[in-house]
Amino acid sequence: MGRSVRLAVATALLAGLVIGTGTATADPGGAKILDTRLVGIEIPGQVLLGVTGGGRPWTIDKGDAKLFTDGRLELQVHGLVLGPGGANEGVNPVTTGRAIVVCNGVDKTPSDAVPFSTDGDAHVATQLALPSPCLAPVIFFGSPGGSWFAVSG
Repeated sequence: MGRSVRLAVATALLAGLVIGTGTATADPGGAKILDTRLVGIEIPGQVLLGVTGGGRPWTIDKGDAKLFTDGRLELQVHGLVLGPGGANEGVNPVTTGRAIVVCNGVDKTPSDAVPFSTDGDAHVATQLALPSPCLAPVIFFGSPGGSWFAVSG
């Protein structure tokens, strides 16, 4: 009888360890569906997935975005500025920007506008109402009017 009790206790402890480990690593807000860098627009006016690009090339020092199944979006751009070939080269002339997430090739969900510095820095941390499912997501960052300057890539 002593051996049966020890076996039952060991089994219960092992089950508790497995269950505890599973809940400790679970993501309560939803799984990450996209973790990507952002690249600047090279071809002015380029249309991707129905989103029109800005009228000038834009360069970016660093940009990244993370999208989760529950609609959470974390996006950062650093040094997103006008590229060579015109006035204001190396500067961002736009004071606010926004992210746009395109799911399923057609469903566009914009974020609220965020501050966008003249040095080309901005941060979006928001919860979006994405369609379900959100297949093959693409993330843009651009003007409040919807022109994109950088895209996931």
